[in-house]
Amino acid sequence: MPTTMRSFVAAIAVFLFIPATHASAQHRRGLVDISRRDDRHGFWLTIGAGAGSENYRYTNDVGCNAVIGAYQCDNNVKPSFTLALGGTVNPQLRLGGEIHGWVWDHFSSSANEQVTSYLVGGLLTGQLYPARKMGLFVKGGLGISRSGESFQYSGNAGETGFAYLVGAGYEIKLARTIFLTPTVSMMRHISTNPNDVQDLGTFHERLLSVGIGLTIQPGR
Repeated sequence: MPTTMRSFVAAIAVFLFIPATHASAQHRRGLVDISRRDDRHGFWLTIGAGAGSENYRYTNDVGCNAVIGAYQCDNNVKPSFTLALGGTVNPQLRLGGEIHGWVWDHFSSSANEQVTSYLVGGLLTGQLYPARKMGLFVKGGLGISRSGESFQYSGNAGETGFAYLVGAGYEIKLARTIFLTPTVSMMRHISTNPNDVQDLGTFHERLLSVGIGLTIQPGR
């Protein structure tokens, strides 16, 4: 084969071989390389605790400063808790379910026994992150709630009703899958007692909570 022809064939071979080799290398790297996921994704779980300020009112009863339908003057600040989990629609939206509650264990002089007062809500929630690269979020939820008292000797009393929640928080990254999450929220409980012989009207209870949680994002 003439020298010119051999040079031409060699040039063609190099031209075809190099791109194939490069593409093969890219393919191999794609099989073994796992890119770092710094965004919000997949399943998440939050466990939190804090302080909750509880208050209540009846629409037809006298509240603070003798005002009909007003909340009581005193707020009961006691422990509150949160357990939430769900999935991530995209880096700016998380959906899930949440149990949010408050409890107060005390001695009642009028009943002459130990009483545990509580408010617990089970809600479907959404968390919206206005900025993709920031941990700030706002949240809202709807669900059912139970407000009541458990007496040491004389049983239980309470009402099941409708609940809604609004709040905000911030995710502070501690590790790839772990976040510290301070939050502030307000949950309202609304119910009506069918045996309301005193005509007190609709019962409203609110819980203002400030707390901190641990959010875990374990997988894709």
